[in-house]
Amino acid sequence: MIKAKATDHVTLWVRSLAEAKLYYENIFGFIFTPRNSDETTLVVESENVHFFLSEGRNESEFISKQHISFEVESLDKIIETLNVKGVTEYEVGEVNFLFIKTHCCPVNH
Repeated sequence: MIKAKATDHVTLWVRSLAEAKLYYENIFGFIFTPRNSDETTLVVESENVHFFLSEGRNESEFISKQHISFEVESLDKIIETLNVKGVTEYEVGEVNFLFIKTHCCPVNH
């Protein structure tokens, strides 16, 4: 079993990035920044709140962008667990623009 230490971030899929950005800025006072080289995704990152707004126009984009990312102790152990459980589609890596840098998130789940 994978033991997640914390939720690292969530991506919220929206139909209009501009409308969603305005809503979250007006209601919560969040400050958004563009995600590196992706004009369809904005990042909210503070000490306590961390998530993405991502715009998609069709079902395929929705499925590929919808995800949750967890902080874990060891990516090597997680990859081994995923392989044992038959999960073969996932992304792993280090995110260099977030506070929490180690993430692992299954693709399309």
